Parts: sequence; structure tokens; C-alpha cells
Amino acid sequence: MKQYHTEILLNAPVKKVWQVLTDFDRYPEWNPLVGWLKGDFRTGGSIQMFIKPLNSDFSATLKRVEVNKEFTWVGVRFASWILSGEHYYRLEKCDDNSTRLQHGEYFRGIGSSFISQALLKKIEDTFVQHNLKLKDIVEN
Repeated sequence: MKQYHTEILLNAPVKKVWQVLTDFDRYPEWNPLVGWLKGDFRTGGSIQMFIKPLNSDFSATLKRVEVNKEFTWVGVRFASWILSGEHYYRLEKCDDNSTRLQHGEYFRGIGSSFISQALLKKIEDTFVQHNLKLKDIVEN
């Protein structure tokens, strides 16, 4: 399994951060990772998205949706034993006006062994860029 994890402190209430993260219609305006996302936003729901760095459409299943706390999706390439990725956003209330965002992905399957450290670093850098753009939006 390969993984990467990012974390950032946002000077905004959890509810505001959640609102921006789940306003999928506005993703094209700011999100450097996901150009668009649509579908059934509930645990077990099917979603479709466009991943900008890969210039490709993907389908995924929402594994977990807990309002103001977390949402994760799992995307599969070919079959889960070949390659799957679990993307997560986790929000932790620090106080009434600050939120810790944990944002990352776990890759599983035999295909994950072919993901290089250089590629993981590039993806992680894009996640950091995403987090900083989110920070700018929720704090201003």
C-alpha cells in the first residue's frame, strides 16, 4: 500500500469548511485536483469526477459521509486487487473558529507498487496546493 497525507489548520469554523468542500458546483473555480464532481452525495453513493492532474474522468463510491466531519471515496481501476485509491477529507474542530483538515489518499492493489515516490510527492504537492487554496477561500 502507498499513501500520502497532508494537514493544514484553517482559521474558519468547521461548518464553513464543510460548506466549501461540498459545494461541488464551485470546484472548477478553485480546486486544482477535481475539475468537477457530481453524483449521489451519501454513504454508498456513486460519484463521477474529472481529475485535473490526470486529465481523466473517474467514477468512485462514497465510502463515508459524516456531515462536518469526513467524507471519503474509493475509486477502482480495472479491479480493486489491481488498483484502488481511497481519497479522504477529515475535519477536526479545534475551537469555534478553527478547523484542522486532514487530506490524503491510500492506494491499494498490486498496481500501487508501481507508483513511484516521485509521483507520490507530485500528488502530495498538488494536495498541499489544494489545501492552501481552500484556506484562502474559507479565511477571506
